[in-house]
Amino acid sequence: MSPRVMRRFLFAAGLSLTAAGAALSAPVAAPQDARDHFLSRCRERTLAQNPGADWAASYCAETWPAVTRSNPLVDAILSPFAEGAPAALDPADVKARATGVRWLPARPDAQAFEGALGPVKVVARRGPTTLLELGWTAVGEPVPYEIVEALRTRDAVVMPIGCYAFGAGESNTVYRVEAAGRVPFAMTVYRREAPTGSAWSSLTITADAERHIPTLSSLKAAEPDAEWTADCS
Repeated sequence: MSPRVMRRFLFAAGLSLTAAGAALSAPVAAPQDARDHFLSRCRERTLAQNPGADWAASYCAETWPAVTRSNPLVDAILSPFAEGAPAALDPADVKARATGVRWLPARPDAQAFEGALGPVKVVARRGPTTLLELGWTAVGEPVPYEIVEALRTRDAVVMPIGCYAFGAGESNTVYRVEAAGRVPFAMTVYRREAPTGSAWSSLTITADAERHIPTLSSLKAAEPDAEWTADCS
C-alpha cells in the first residue's frame, strides 16, 4: 500500500494526521524526551491495532506536530481545575480562569461566553452544569489536534471511562483526567474525521467545570441507546 493511500485509510479510520494550513499556529517546542515518549506510546498502540504495520513509525512522527499544536488547548481545558479553586464555578468564573482565550464582548448579566483560541471556538456555559467547550470544524481536513496525547506529555493521567463509535472515523469518549496541581475532572472528546474531501471534520472537547466525574454505568443510564464500552483503545 502506498504512503498516500495509507494516509487516506488512516484518515477515514479515525487515526488523525497533522493538518497544514495558514490558519493553524506553528507547533510549540517540546522537550525531546516528551517527543520520544510519545513516539514510543504511539508506535506501541498503532502496532497493537495494526500488527506488522511497517508505517507505524512514520505515522507517529507525522502525528507529533498535532500534539504540540494542542498545548494552548491543554492550558485552557486545565484552567478551571487548579487545586484550591472553588468547585461551584459559574461560566463567568471559567471565563476569568481560561488562559489564552480571546473572549468576545458579552452583556454584564450574560450566562454564556464565546471566544477563540486561533481557529478553535471556546464556549463557557451551563448545560446543566458549568461546561468549558472547545470546538473545531473544517471541510475535508484531518483533525489537527491531539489533546489526549498532549495532556500525557505533561505527565497527566488520562484514562477512558467509556466510549462509543458512530462508525469509522467518528467517536465519543469520556475520560478521567488527573494532572499535577489540578483536581481530577471529566473530559469528553467527540471526534469526526471527514471520510471525503467534501465532508466536515470536527472536534469538540468538553470539560465539566463543576468536577462531576461519571462512571460507565451512569454514562449508559444517561444515554441508553448508545453502545457504551470501556474498551476505548
